[in-house]
Amino acid sequence: MSNLTEATATEQLPLGETRITDAPGARVALTVEEFHEDADAMELALQTPDHITWWKSVSYFPQLQGGRGYGPELRIETKDKVHEARMILFLPDLTRNGVIELWKGGFMNFGAFIAVLQSLVCRVG
Repeated sequence: MSNLTEATATEQLPLGETRITDAPGARVALTVEEFHEDADAMELALQTPDHITWWKSVSYFPQLQGGRGYGPELRIETKDKVHEARMILFLPDLTRNGVIELWKGGFMNFGAFIAVLQSLVCRVG
């Protein structure tokens, strides 16, 4: 597993898996793979095991403000029998300051924030 601090906004993330959180009810890992379809794009994918049926969400925002994503939100979700969602992000949506937010279903169907991942976009521009 890699360390997220190894990458900056001007570097590519190291290939492989990075554990983000391992808390009960919120085990999350980021896997960085080669994307050969378009040099100016990034595929965002959310996958859950079959036994996970509650709502999960991954959102991309073009910038960070006040510790949270800001700007137009691009989101993918899984829940119930849907265990995989994918979206390809193209320039100009991708920015060096882009952030990814992770959410899950919480108490009384309110979203529960898991984490914000900063500077995750592979080299852009």
